[in-house]
Amino acid sequence: MCRDSSKIMFAWAKHAAPTELPGDVGFKLEKDDYLVLQVHYVNPLLTPDHSGIRMRFVDNSPKYTAGMYLLLRSQLAIPPDTTGIHGDVNCQAKIRSPIHVFAYRTHAHTLGSVITGYRYSPQTQEWRLLAKGNPNWPQAFYPMQTTMTVNPGEILAARCTYNTTGHHTPTKIGATGGDEMCNLYLMFYTLSTQDDFLVCVDEQNPGLTSQLPPGNDLPLPPNPALEHKAAGQEASLVSYSNGLPVADTVPSPAKKGESSVKKRPGVDNGSVKKKPGVEPIYAGPRDSKALPGSDLSVVPNWPNKETEDRLGQLSGVAIDIYGNAIIFHRGDRTWNGMTFKGDDTYGLEKDKPIPQDTVLTVNATGHTVNSWGKNMFFLPHMITVDKKNNIWLTDVALHQVFKFPPYGGDHVPLIVLGERFVPGSDDKHYCKPTAVAVSEDTNSFYVSDGYCNSRIIKYGVTVQPTGEHDVKKLFEWGKGSGPFTVKKGPNSFNIPHGLALAEDRSEICVADRENGRVQCFSLDGDFTRSIQPQEFGSRIFSVAYTSANGGQLHAVSGPEFSLNPWGKKPTGYIVSMESGELSGSWNVPGGLQNPHDVAVSADGSIVYVVELNPFKVWKLTNGAPQSAPLPPLPDTVLSTHGQPAHNLAIEQLVPANMNSSVVLAAAISVPLTLLVALCLAWRRCRKKGKGTMPGTTSKSKYKDWNVGDILGRNKDGFKQVNTDERDGMLDDDSESEVGSS
Repeated sequence: MCRDSSKIMFAWAKHAAPTELPGDVGFKLEKDDYLVLQVHYVNPLLTPDHSGIRMRFVDNSPKYTAGMYLLLRSQLAIPPDTTGIHGDVNCQAKIRSPIHVFAYRTHAHTLGSVITGYRYSPQTQEWRLLAKGNPNWPQAFYPMQTTMTVNPGEILAARCTYNTTGHHTPTKIGATGGDEMCNLYLMFYTLSTQDDFLVCVDEQNPGLTSQLPPGNDLPLPPNPALEHKAAGQEASLVSYSNGLPVADTVPSPAKKGESSVKKRPGVDNGSVKKKPGVEPIYAGPRDSKALPGSDLSVVPNWPNKETEDRLGQLSGVAIDIYGNAIIFHRGDRTWNGMTFKGDDTYGLEKDKPIPQDTVLTVNATGHTVNSWGKNMFFLPHMITVDKKNNIWLTDVALHQVFKFPPYGGDHVPLIVLGERFVPGSDDKHYCKPTAVAVSEDTNSFYVSDGYCNSRIIKYGVTVQPTGEHDVKKLFEWGKGSGPFTVKKGPNSFNIPHGLALAEDRSEICVADRENGRVQCFSLDGDFTRSIQPQEFGSRIFSVAYTSANGGQLHAVSGPEFSLNPWGKKPTGYIVSMESGELSGSWNVPGGLQNPHDVAVSADGSIVYVVELNPFKVWKLTNGAPQSAPLPPLPDTVLSTHGQPAHNLAIEQLVPANMNSSVVLAAAISVPLTLLVALCLAWRRCRKKGKGTMPGTTSKSKYKDWNVGDILGRNKDGFKQVNTDERDGMLDDDSESEVGSS
């Protein structure tokens, strides 16, 4: 089968009873989709297996779309011989319309005693019980007695409780059968066709955990019938034939929950070999050959400690005309589950900007020679320095794009685009804009309106003799492409996150973050090629261009949504712009963790990369001497020669104070492990089963996991399979933003 992204529709295990969707609710299928049934065996089978599932298809679209909300804990140390150990999860529901939860599923391993889920309303400060289940009972979707509605902006919370009495070794949450898990799956229906898979990871608001209602960790009463059934001792009560019982069925208890998200005891891609006890999760095919290296190495003790101590979560880096690094960081702010409401508006206090200087100029020796930006920004994203040393910034909380004079000038912006704190998708608004690229003559620039709108906008700018800037929108292109989108063709983006302008090649290249690729276009927005070497991971966060060495693109990947120990780790890649092939790679001691942005010098000898967590900026160099002596940084801050841009007529396109909003379109594909899982593989394949995208080069390949061989096709079954249902790790900070940043 061809390679493309996949999605779990349904899953069951431990002799679970079937689940039926409510009326007028269904999963949408396209005519070219493949349905794949994946069966995992704990032990080899002595007789033929006839496991299966029966599904009903209708021609008319139902009113509601079925979906899954996964709440998971990514890490937890579980001590031995202890009762009442808690793993907590909570986040704000970032949904476009209300969701109606009608079934749920809990999942942990042998140490889990009870998993409980709640809905919390910030308006009424009321807690409502959503789910409570024993993870050692049959793993099915258990229907709720009453459907419960979750509205945008409300809080979802889950608590997993463990009992390690008699277990004498420490345990942790992890990806093997010997580790533990903490997952709560909520099955819902909604009017929105975009909110069909949502993920909440860890505690985004730890203060809420102490307010959980009493009884949250009290186990359910023993139920011998369910416990025997989970162990297979009453399998005769349910006779499965193609997935549906032909005899009397055991009614689904109203107290267990589980999600149709895939349980992934070994989602192997292609020829990936599965080690016993370790289950790859959302991993692409692994290459046996090593990555090509480069002569870049980390400069030790850069920056100095004084500079390092000033840095918060780092989101952007650029290089000024003197070779200094310009860093954009978030001070005392981080992007978490409370940062944005369900409608993408800023969820925190709008009268409290970051009190620290957010823009730092750091010289070759690592000393801060200039800083500014305090009490101006709320959630910095990326930074660009043009050929006149002007500084361009994006702020995703403000939904705005700014241009400032060199070193900030008198801190009055020359250009302001977007309406303050107001997201939108028209010509006067953005929704969490991500990056800016500026032409060498500074007469035009591009904005990636990334998290919500998935578009690239090109503007022209004229500077009047008075210094006033007239900005005009020229055109835009791009459309959304979520993780379950059938087509990932040209112009489709799943968070256009970074921009690199290669004017000598007449191309603008876009880091298509969640599609794990770089798309390049002509300066007029026409698609030229997609760059996706086999070595790329599934997420590319930023790109930078140098004309050196025949033209090279530096791309940095982010953390995978996976605990797969063999999964691709964040890495810096060097791509030849001539061939589109990988020509080198680089990394830092200990490996990059959460890189977010990258910058490269004009001669390709210096690379800077910043990380969200840890709060770290790295400088790498090939040791080559500078091509020209660097002029000293002015001792005084340059004052602006211009004035703030004024609002322009609509025909002129963008008023200077226009807001921009970026909808958090970081749709998350989170593969999970189950004993039996039915995968809906969204596939648009070329003839003969090839999965290459039309218009891409022959070298370009998708990195999504392949369902072709995940079944193993071995009649002896899998080696002692792990029953984990772990997805990739994800922060609300879609930037790693492991979520948005």
